[in-house]
Amino acid sequence: MRDDWPASPAHHAAPGGGAGRGIRVLLCCEGSIVGAGMRALLDQQPDIAVIGYSTGTDSEAAAADSAPDVTVVVAPALTIENKRELTALAALTKVIHITKAENASRSIEILRLGVRAVLAPDTSADELIHVLRTVSAGSAMVIPEAARRSLDHLPQRHASALAASVVPSLTPRETEVIVLLTQGKSNAEIAEKLSVSTATVRSHVHHLLRKLGVGSRAQAVAVAYETGLMAAIEQNSKDAGRS
Repeated sequence: MRDDWPASPAHHAAPGGGAGRGIRVLLCCEGSIVGAGMRALLDQQPDIAVIGYSTGTDSEAAAADSAPDVTVVVAPALTIENKRELTALAALTKVIHITKAENASRSIEILRLGVRAVLAPDTSADELIHVLRTVSAGSAMVIPEAARRSLDHLPQRHASALAASVVPSLTPRETEVIVLLTQGKSNAEIAEKLSVSTATVRSHVHHLLRKLGVGSRAQAVAVAYETGLMAAIEQNSKDAGRS
Protein backbone atom coordinates (compact mmCIF):
# COMPACT_ATOMS: atom_id res chain seq x y z
CA MET A 1 0.00 0.00 0.00
CA ARG A 2 1.07 3.55 -0.54
CA ASP A 3 2.36 5.18 2.63
CA ASP A 4 3.59 8.47 1.12
CA TRP A 5 0.15 10.05 0.72
CA PRO A 6 -1.42 12.36 3.32
CA ALA A 7 -2.07 10.69 6.62
CA SER A 8 -5.65 10.30 7.68
CA PRO A 9 -7.13 12.15 10.61
CA ALA A 10 -8.20 9.91 13.46
CA HIS A 11 -11.03 7.65 12.36
CA HIS A 12 -14.40 8.25 13.94
CA ALA A 13 -15.65 5.51 16.20
CA ALA A 14 -18.17 3.25 14.52
CA PRO A 15 -21.54 2.75 16.16
CA GLY A 16 -21.30 0.20 18.96
CA GLY A 17 -17.53 0.04 19.10
CA GLY A 18 -14.15 1.72 19.14
CA ALA A 19 -12.15 3.50 16.48
CA GLY A 20 -11.42 1.55 13.34
CA ARG A 21 -14.60 -0.52 13.41
CA GLY A 22 -17.33 -0.23 10.84
CA ILE A 23 -16.70 -0.47 7.11
CA ARG A 24 -13.00 -0.78 6.27
CA VAL A 25 -12.25 0.82 2.91
CA LEU A 26 -9.19 0.57 0.69
CA LEU A 27 -8.80 3.27 -1.97
CA CYS A 28 -7.24 2.34 -5.31
CA CYS A 29 -6.51 5.45 -7.35
CA GLU A 30 -3.78 7.40 -9.08
CA GLY A 31 -2.50 10.56 -7.45
CA SER A 32 -2.60 11.92 -3.95
CA ILE A 33 -5.15 14.65 -4.69
CA VAL A 34 -7.85 12.16 -5.68
CA GLY A 35 -7.00 9.89 -2.78
CA ALA A 36 -6.89 12.70 -0.22
CA GLY A 37 -10.21 14.09 -1.44
CA MET A 38 -11.89 10.69 -1.29
CA ARG A 39 -10.47 10.05 2.16
CA ALA A 40 -11.64 13.43 3.47
CA LEU A 41 -15.16 12.61 2.27
CA LEU A 42 -15.30 9.11 3.71
CA ASP A 43 -13.63 9.98 7.02
CA GLN A 44 -16.58 12.25 7.81
CA GLN A 45 -18.77 9.15 8.10
CA PRO A 46 -18.96 7.60 11.58
CA ASP A 47 -19.23 4.06 10.23
CA ILE A 48 -16.52 4.20 7.52
CA ALA A 49 -12.75 3.97 8.00
CA VAL A 50 -10.27 4.40 5.14
CA ILE A 51 -7.46 1.98 5.95
CA GLY A 52 -5.07 2.80 3.12
CA TYR A 53 -4.29 3.55 -0.49
CA SER A 54 -3.10 1.43 -3.39
CA THR A 55 -2.40 1.88 -7.06
CA GLY A 56 -3.53 -0.40 -9.84
CA THR A 57 -0.32 -2.37 -9.80
CA ASP A 58 -0.34 -3.22 -6.12
CA SER A 59 -4.07 -3.36 -5.40
CA GLU A 60 -4.24 -7.15 -5.14
CA ALA A 61 -1.35 -7.33 -2.69
CA ALA A 62 -2.76 -4.42 -0.68
CA ALA A 63 -6.18 -6.07 -0.40
CA ALA A 64 -4.64 -9.39 0.61
CA ASP A 65 -2.55 -7.64 3.26
CA SER A 66 -5.21 -5.35 4.76
CA ALA A 67 -8.45 -7.35 4.19
CA PRO A 68 -10.75 -4.38 3.48
CA ASP A 69 -14.51 -4.80 3.45
CA VAL A 70 -14.78 -2.68 0.31
CA THR A 71 -12.23 -1.42 -2.20
CA VAL A 72 -13.10 1.71 -4.17
CA VAL A 73 -11.28 1.69 -7.51
CA VAL A 74 -11.08 4.97 -9.39
CA ALA A 75 -10.16 4.68 -13.08
CA PRO A 76 -7.62 4.91 -14.61
CA ALA A 77 -5.86 3.10 -11.75
CA LEU A 78 -7.66 -0.01 -13.03
CA THR A 79 -9.94 -0.12 -16.08
CA ILE A 80 -11.90 -2.77 -17.96
CA GLU A 81 -8.66 -3.52 -19.80
CA ASN A 82 -7.20 -4.78 -16.51
CA LYS A 83 -9.41 -7.85 -16.39
CA ARG A 84 -6.97 -10.06 -14.51
CA GLU A 85 -6.33 -7.44 -11.83
CA LEU A 86 -10.00 -6.60 -11.33
CA THR A 87 -10.98 -10.28 -11.17
CA ALA A 88 -8.27 -11.01 -8.60
CA LEU A 89 -9.24 -7.96 -6.54
CA ALA A 90 -12.94 -8.87 -6.64
CA ALA A 91 -12.09 -12.31 -5.27
CA LEU A 92 -10.54 -10.70 -2.19
CA THR A 93 -12.88 -7.81 -1.46
CA LYS A 94 -16.11 -6.17 -2.57
CA VAL A 95 -15.20 -3.75 -5.35
CA ILE A 96 -16.85 -0.48 -6.35
CA HIS A 97 -15.49 0.74 -9.67
CA ILE A 98 -15.75 4.44 -10.50
CA THR A 99 -15.32 4.81 -14.24
CA LYS A 100 -16.83 6.45 -17.28
CA ALA A 101 -19.06 3.60 -18.41
CA GLU A 102 -22.20 5.07 -19.96
CA ASN A 103 -22.15 2.19 -22.42
CA ALA A 104 -24.29 -0.58 -20.96
CA SER A 105 -22.29 -3.44 -22.45
CA ARG A 106 -19.07 -2.13 -20.87
CA SER A 107 -20.72 -1.84 -17.47
CA ILE A 108 -22.06 -5.39 -17.77
CA GLU A 109 -18.59 -6.62 -18.78
CA ILE A 110 -17.16 -5.09 -15.59
CA LEU A 111 -19.82 -6.78 -13.47
CA ARG A 112 -18.96 -10.13 -15.04
CA LEU A 113 -15.50 -9.80 -13.50
CA GLY A 114 -17.05 -9.86 -10.03
CA VAL A 115 -17.15 -6.11 -9.39
CA ARG A 116 -20.14 -5.31 -7.18
CA ALA A 117 -21.00 -1.82 -8.44
CA VAL A 118 -20.07 0.51 -11.28
CA LEU A 119 -20.48 4.24 -10.68
CA ALA A 120 -19.99 7.23 -12.94
CA PRO A 121 -17.33 9.83 -12.04
CA ASP A 122 -20.05 12.45 -11.51
CA THR A 123 -21.85 10.33 -8.89
CA SER A 124 -22.78 12.49 -5.91
CA ALA A 125 -21.02 12.07 -2.58
CA ASP A 126 -24.29 10.97 -0.95
CA GLU A 127 -24.87 8.33 -3.62
CA LEU A 128 -21.32 6.97 -3.31
CA ILE A 129 -21.70 6.62 0.46
CA HIS A 130 -25.11 4.96 0.05
CA VAL A 131 -23.71 2.48 -2.47
CA LEU A 132 -20.66 1.79 -0.30
CA ARG A 133 -22.87 0.95 2.68
CA THR A 134 -25.21 -1.15 0.53
CA VAL A 135 -22.38 -3.13 -1.06
CA SER A 136 -20.75 -3.66 2.34
CA ALA A 137 -24.01 -5.05 3.68
CA GLY A 138 -23.99 -7.68 0.93
CA SER A 139 -26.13 -6.08 -1.77
CA ALA A 140 -25.02 -4.55 -5.03
CA MET A 141 -25.89 -1.33 -6.74
CA VAL A 142 -25.33 -2.14 -10.34
CA ILE A 143 -24.52 0.37 -13.06
CA PRO A 144 -24.82 4.13 -13.61
CA GLU A 145 -28.21 5.59 -14.47
CA ALA A 146 -26.87 6.65 -17.87
CA ALA A 147 -25.89 3.06 -18.62
CA ARG A 148 -29.24 1.72 -17.41
CA ARG A 149 -31.02 4.10 -19.78
CA SER A 150 -28.87 2.89 -22.66
CA LEU A 151 -30.03 -0.68 -22.04
CA ASP A 152 -33.30 0.31 -23.67
CA HIS A 153 -31.41 1.02 -26.87
CA LEU A 154 -29.41 -2.20 -27.05
CA PRO A 155 -30.14 -4.23 -30.20
CA GLN A 156 -32.85 -6.77 -29.50
CA ARG A 157 -31.41 -10.26 -29.33
CA HIS A 158 -33.02 -13.64 -29.37
CA ALA A 159 -33.05 -15.39 -26.03
CA SER A 160 -30.19 -17.82 -25.60
CA ALA A 161 -30.64 -21.45 -24.62
CA LEU A 162 -29.96 -20.45 -21.00
CA ALA A 163 -32.61 -17.73 -21.07
CA ALA A 164 -35.10 -20.03 -22.78
CA SER A 165 -34.60 -22.66 -20.08
CA VAL A 166 -34.53 -20.27 -17.13
CA VAL A 167 -37.59 -18.13 -17.90
CA PRO A 168 -40.13 -20.98 -17.50
CA SER A 169 -38.46 -22.02 -14.22
CA LEU A 170 -38.82 -18.60 -12.61
CA THR A 171 -41.67 -18.08 -10.20
CA PRO A 172 -43.63 -14.83 -10.56
CA ARG A 173 -41.90 -13.49 -7.45
CA GLU A 174 -38.43 -14.46 -8.73
CA THR A 175 -39.21 -12.65 -11.96
CA GLU A 176 -40.09 -9.52 -9.99
CA VAL A 177 -36.89 -9.84 -7.99
CA ILE A 178 -34.57 -10.17 -11.01
CA VAL A 179 -36.18 -7.10 -12.58
CA LEU A 180 -35.59 -5.12 -9.39
CA LEU A 181 -32.01 -6.41 -9.18
CA THR A 182 -31.32 -5.01 -12.64
CA GLN A 183 -32.51 -1.65 -11.34
CA GLY A 184 -29.84 -1.76 -8.65
CA LYS A 185 -32.21 -2.26 -5.74
CA SER A 186 -30.90 -3.53 -2.40
CA ASN A 187 -32.53 -6.36 -0.47
CA ALA A 188 -34.21 -3.84 1.84
CA GLU A 189 -35.55 -1.83 -1.11
CA ILE A 190 -36.85 -4.97 -2.82
CA ALA A 191 -38.49 -6.12 0.41
CA GLU A 192 -40.25 -2.78 0.78
CA LYS A 193 -41.33 -2.76 -2.86
CA LEU A 194 -42.77 -6.29 -2.69
CA SER A 195 -44.06 -6.04 0.89
CA VAL A 196 -42.06 -9.07 2.06
CA SER A 197 -39.27 -9.63 4.57
CA THR A 198 -35.60 -9.22 3.71
CA ALA A 199 -35.13 -12.90 4.59
CA THR A 200 -37.64 -13.79 1.87
CA VAL A 201 -35.78 -11.59 -0.60
CA ARG A 202 -32.48 -13.28 0.28
CA SER A 203 -34.11 -16.64 -0.38
CA HIS A 204 -35.38 -15.51 -3.79
CA VAL A 205 -31.94 -14.10 -4.69
CA HIS A 206 -30.28 -17.37 -3.63
CA HIS A 207 -32.61 -19.34 -5.90
CA LEU A 208 -31.98 -16.94 -8.79
CA LEU A 209 -28.20 -17.26 -8.45
CA ARG A 210 -28.50 -21.04 -8.50
CA LYS A 211 -30.75 -21.07 -11.57
CA LEU A 212 -28.42 -18.69 -13.43
CA GLY A 213 -25.29 -20.55 -12.34
CA VAL A 214 -23.54 -17.47 -10.91
CA GLY A 215 -22.09 -16.50 -7.57
CA SER A 216 -23.13 -12.88 -7.10
CA ARG A 217 -26.01 -10.50 -7.70
CA ALA A 218 -23.89 -8.41 -10.04
CA GLN A 219 -23.05 -11.45 -12.15
CA ALA A 220 -26.74 -12.40 -12.18
CA VAL A 221 -27.60 -9.01 -13.66
CA ALA A 222 -24.82 -9.32 -16.24
CA VAL A 223 -26.01 -12.77 -17.29
CA ALA A 224 -29.64 -11.60 -17.38
CA TYR A 225 -28.77 -8.99 -20.00
CA GLU A 226 -26.07 -10.90 -21.90
CA THR A 227 -28.22 -13.97 -22.46
CA GLY A 228 -31.35 -12.08 -23.44
CA LEU A 229 -33.14 -13.15 -20.26
CA MET A 230 -34.39 -9.63 -19.56
CA ALA A 231 -35.62 -9.29 -23.12
CA ALA A 232 -37.48 -12.59 -22.76
CA ILE A 233 -39.04 -11.50 -19.46
CA GLU A 234 -40.11 -8.20 -21.02
CA GLN A 235 -41.62 -10.00 -24.01
CA ASN A 236 -43.51 -12.43 -21.77
CA SER A 237 -44.88 -9.47 -19.83
CA LYS A 238 -46.08 -7.81 -23.04
CA ASP A 239 -47.66 -11.04 -24.25
CA ALA A 240 -49.48 -11.49 -20.93
CA GLY A 241 -50.74 -7.92 -21.12
CA ARG A 242 -52.24 -8.54 -24.57
CA SER A 243 -53.93 -11.78 -23.58
